[in-house]
Amino acid sequence: MRLMIKIILIICIVVLLVSIPAVTLLWQNQQETVREQAHIRAQAIYQMIVVTRQWVADNRDAVDPVPAVVTKELAKYANHMATFKFHITSDKLVNPENAPNTFEKDALKKIENNNLLEYADVYIDKDKNKFYRYAAPLFINESCLACHDNQDYRIDDVRGLISIEFPLKEMEESISSSNKITSYAVIIGFIILTASLSFAVYMLVIRHLRTLQKAADAMRQGVREETNIKTNDEIENLSLAFDQMSMQIVNNEEILRSNLQQAVSKYIDLVKELELKNEKLDSLNNLKSDLLDSVAHEIRTPLTKILSYSELLNDERVLEQFDMREKFTSALKHNVNVLKNMFNDIITLSRLEHDQHKYHPIPIQIDSLLQDLIYTSEIDINNKNLNIKQNIEPCTIIVDGETFSIAVSNILSNAIKYSKENGIIEIEGRKENDKYILTIKDYGIGVTKEDISKLFERFHRGANAKKEYPGTGLGLSIVSRIIKAHKGSIDIQSELNQWTLVTITIPLEDK
Repeated sequence: MRLMIKIILIICIVVLLVSIPAVTLLWQNQQETVREQAHIRAQAIYQMIVVTRQWVADNRDAVDPVPAVVTKELAKYANHMATFKFHITSDKLVNPENAPNTFEKDALKKIENNNLLEYADVYIDKDKNKFYRYAAPLFINESCLACHDNQDYRIDDVRGLISIEFPLKEMEESISSSNKITSYAVIIGFIILTASLSFAVYMLVIRHLRTLQKAADAMRQGVREETNIKTNDEIENLSLAFDQMSMQIVNNEEILRSNLQQAVSKYIDLVKELELKNEKLDSLNNLKSDLLDSVAHEIRTPLTKILSYSELLNDERVLEQFDMREKFTSALKHNVNVLKNMFNDIITLSRLEHDQHKYHPIPIQIDSLLQDLIYTSEIDINNKNLNIKQNIEPCTIIVDGETFSIAVSNILSNAIKYSKENGIIEIEGRKENDKYILTIKDYGIGVTKEDISKLFERFHRGANAKKEYPGTGLGLSIVSRIIKAHKGSIDIQSELNQWTLVTITIPLEDK
């Protein structure tokens, strides 16, 4: 709309700039036209007077008293009855009443000096009224010599002149009236022209620009609109260029959005990876701290015993007694195994924590594995005089031999460690659908319900086991990781000071 107003203003200014010199030229032309019409009228009056005078001269016998008087009376009559007046004068006066006025004197002088056939000017009186004054020479012919032969005139001599004067008001009013009609026509034409040009500009340009503007505004708001302008000219080319540009912008936005999403996704992945690494570092630092605290505490007792028994074995009195020597040797071996198992647990947990262990599934006979583990723990079983009851269904399972043996060994060792003297350990194994379920139950100190949910955390030990039983609290954490790596599950149920039941479920096929 603002562009339309600007175009209309420009059209008006251009028309105005063109109109000013045109109106000036028209006014000048009108003035010339008035003068031309006045001149033609004056000539016509002059000819009429000449013809009338000649007729009077040719018919002087019928005129009373003389032709000159008739002409003079005609001049007086015209002065009263017509819109013009005329006067016949001469530079050789017969009648002083016919003396020339100032205009007629100038006219006579210029006609005689310049051999003019006529002279005219425009006179403005004190009331601002315009008059056209015309003068033409009066020539001598044969009829004139009949009255003026005594004045030495010859035929074709200039005897005087006829001056004519009439107002220009009527002519100017006529022209002015015509000008009004012309002005109205021009104004109406200008309005029609401006409206036509404005409508044409609107239909050809403005409405299409408004379509482009609407599409541009929608584009700023993130919505793409097709312009679809069909004009078969530069506007259509502009529309096609705009549509192509908007499509390219949308495509670039999609590409940018996709790249941004990928970059953000990669950034999130990197952040998560860094968080995981930080968590692992924090976990490693915590593991180191906990490990040092736990190992420093747990290693002290077996080392102290090893040192004490080693010093006793250096005593000759002890060496001479076979029973004492055997007892001390057995104690040394036991404490060395405690240290060995402790360090094995630490090494195993470290490998599992950092995913450094490569799992190699192989077929294992579960009943043979349990028998080997029971045999390995025979000394500890005999020391407590434990009764091992077995009900194991033979079965081949696909597991990682090294880590699965460690897991079952840890559970069996806990059952032996926390069992009471002369107690019972029940081991059962059975196939159930596509799983193998192994349970180990002891009738020892048991675990509180509060501790059961935390047993698989590193370094956590039951409150009732910390004081009387050595350990690092790493065993069940290792077992949990190994069983989960085999896509199995482990469950612990217990009654404090009554019993503890550990259940392991392993898929029969490697999935």
